[in-house]
Amino acid sequence: VTGFRGGGAGPPLGGGGGGGGVMGEQFHPNKSTTFINKEQLFKVEYLDDASLTGFVAEDVVQLGDYYVSTRFGCVTHSKGHDWAEADGILGMGFPAAALRSVPFPLFWALTDETRVAQEQSNVLKNRIFTLMLSEDRGEIVLGGHDPESVEGAMVTTPVRPSPLADGAEAFMHYMIDVQSLKVGKHELLNFKDSSIAIQAILDSGTSCLVVPDDTFEGGLLASPFQTFQKHFGDFEEPTIYITIEGTTFTIPYEDYMVDDKPCVMKMKNTPRTFLLGDVFFRRMVVVHNLANPMQPLVSVGQRKEGYELARKLQTIGDRAHVPLGKKLVQKPSPATEHAVTGTRPPSGWFGKQRAQRGGGAVAGILPTKVSSPVVAPG
Repeated sequence: VTGFRGGGAGPPLGGGGGGGGVMGEQFHPNKSTTFINKEQLFKVEYLDDASLTGFVAEDVVQLGDYYVSTRFGCVTHSKGHDWAEADGILGMGFPAAALRSVPFPLFWALTDETRVAQEQSNVLKNRIFTLMLSEDRGEIVLGGHDPESVEGAMVTTPVRPSPLADGAEAFMHYMIDVQSLKVGKHELLNFKDSSIAIQAILDSGTSCLVVPDDTFEGGLLASPFQTFQKHFGDFEEPTIYITIEGTTFTIPYEDYMVDDKPCVMKMKNTPRTFLLGDVFFRRMVVVHNLANPMQPLVSVGQRKEGYELARKLQTIGDRAHVPLGKKLVQKPSPATEHAVTGTRPPSGWFGKQRAQRGGGAVAGILPTKVSSPVVAPG
């Protein structure tokens, strides 16, 4: 089980070989004495027509120091994208977004206290994980976060639920309120009502910032995507500023530029939200606190300059620091387009901010691509 997915649950996936070219380190069921074929098929589809198919199995899966017997999907065929750099996809999202045949993303299985008595288990007690990325690798911290990785104070904000077809709500994504998004001095979220925020989905599997090209029936005075296009060239190497819970975080120019183009895109079929992808995680410490499943929280802090991401598995107190493999920025999918198509320039639904932080949220979208090897299973 290798690869990380933050926004959607997905099934944990092991490369099964064959088909459409699933490569990287492969999982060989015949070498395991505890492998069980559940004789169920699965298919995961993405917005840009990419897909993964295979069969459901159960075995002991290990991440860092923790392991448990759980279901996962064995990939036998892939369609679209270059999957060669990934061994699979590791589900770190919510059970509500999981496949019925694989009801528990791996992180939930690894933190399930009811499995403590199982013979083949070492369960993580704190249902918290932290993700940090750089241009060429990353680190996932199980059980908390490293205080030494953070510059200044962190802010904590509630995860917003998504409405379902039957009128109920469920946590589907790591979706939080964002009050401001600027490129240089230009505000991209020009709200008609200053008490409004827009939701953003935190997802490392999406490479870029994906912003809406919509005013959402007048909720915004201008399209954020078109505002970015209009003003990006006004500055020399502008910084992007994102405000969450009143605290502003920065993404330097060099972190969101890829091949001399800004890694800022729009969705052609714009949902009433936007995505904070890989480039956001390169400067942030993002803590996902799922200790209370009915009230999940996300804490964000600016990464301390010079913090070295883990290169080997380390256990510090109750935390396991697991190194992630190379995280490639993906080429834009057919469902997105670059904000700036040439080379570098020469020079929603909205939720009212309430004291109790209650209320509904917008249904988000699943990211279209994931790729970042994590660690081989036990």
